[in-house]
Amino acid sequence: MKPQHSLLRNGFTLVEMLVVIGIIGILAATLVGSFSHVQNTARQSQAQSQVSEVATAFNVYLQQEREWPKEWLTATEMDENVCRIFQDKHLLDLTTWSTNSSTVNMNSLDRFGMLDPWGRAALRKNPKTGSANTAIAGVKLSDRRIQYRLDTDFDGYVDSGEGAPKGAKVRASVLVWSRGPDGKDAAGQTKRYPGDDRLSWNYGQSRAGR
Repeated sequence: MKPQHSLLRNGFTLVEMLVVIGIIGILAATLVGSFSHVQNTARQSQAQSQVSEVATAFNVYLQQEREWPKEWLTATEMDENVCRIFQDKHLLDLTTWSTNSSTVNMNSLDRFGMLDPWGRAALRKNPKTGSANTAIAGVKLSDRRIQYRLDTDFDGYVDSGEGAPKGAKVRASVLVWSRGPDGKDAAGQTKRYPGDDRLSWNYGQSRAGR
């Protein structure tokens, strides 16, 4: 008679396999969530650096020229036309665009102007996008452009009459911001709860929205 233990089958039972698969699924979901959080945090940092760099470029331009270009007075975002002036003045490191559509580099990440990190990531995945009004993942690329408002009356403040966001009145020559991962201006943004937008100024500076 064979020993009893030799009659036992080797291998995993169905229940054991399901438990192992479940554990692997939980670990995978945790890792994906952690990676997504790290990725978004990195993009927030990139956007903060970006808006600070743009605000500095605006201020340097004003110091050099003593006035704003007429094209900037009616614009509110870093589109290709605004960026071209910065490029010509060597205040921002940007790619040169061609007015000849047959020679446009379709892989250029700034052909629609200065996009925030989320816009640049979207365009990398969709390099043949032909219009800034194209929606990628539910957000138009034009909504991913860096936004700005100028002190057009040179009173030392950017206020609601000059289009300051959310009614703020800030002591500055220019306000620059990124709309964050959702591509929308944060609602109810305050110093304590800044939302997901990245700003070139401390929201606590404003006389409104505290």
